[in-house]
Amino acid sequence: MSADIEAIQKAGANARALGLTEFDNPYYVKTAMPAETGEPIEEWSAKAEAWLTGWKIENAMRA
Repeated sequence: MSADIEAIQKAGANARALGLTEFDNPYYVKTAMPAETGEPIEEWSAKAEAWLTGWKIENAMRA
């Protein structure tokens, strides 16, 4: 796992710990979408999934 992906997962976990929902994923904001940033869809998708994975792990720990 790359350091970037690991950091993004930690950000997702932190967001859950702060009470944010899975829909607060910052990669779902229009300005972070590939159409706006020019980023390849595969890279954006990996980041969005990493954040969500971190969020889900933290959520499961709280269940």
